[in-house]
Amino acid sequence: MKNIKKKTIPNHRGGFSMVTAIFVIFIMASLTALIMNVTSKTVKTTTQQYQKEQASLLARSYTELAMLYAINYDRVSNNNCIENINATFGDASNLYTIKTHMQYIGNSQLLPNCGTNITPIWNVSNPVGFDSALSIVIDVYVTYKDFDDPSALSVALGGLDRNITFHRRTVQKL
Repeated sequence: MKNIKKKTIPNHRGGFSMVTAIFVIFIMASLTALIMNVTSKTVKTTTQQYQKEQASLLARSYTELAMLYAINYDRVSNNNCIENINATFGDASNLYTIKTHMQYIGNSQLLPNCGTNITPIWNVSNPVGFDSALSIVIDVYVTYKDFDDPSALSVALGGLDRNITFHRRTVQKL
């Protein structure tokens, strides 16, 4: 018997499996990158929303505090009116700076030494209408740093300061 050599056909199955595996890995990596991007944007948006809501609540609280101070402050014995309230809230990593400015509006004779500049037009001894009304304009500025701001490190090294300021203005009758 003769020894007949069989022709061998090369096996291409291993090469096809390798291309399929690389393609699947590429698709999985792309999906993972997309999910991580969406997750990081969601976290950033949630953080910004939290900080803005916190600033809004602080502004509202300090507006109420300013009203309490204005109503209960003894203007006669102190010979002046309270005009500014400054405070900070939070720890060093999440610090809110609150600046409250109060401007009094109304009859200057009813609020002496308060910086009001309206002189009654009609009857000085018995003011009516706007001349008898006392009001206060309260401006509250709440300033804070964004958690996700990449320039926070550069500020410590002398870079630009990019604080966010929330402002609330209220006009209230005294």
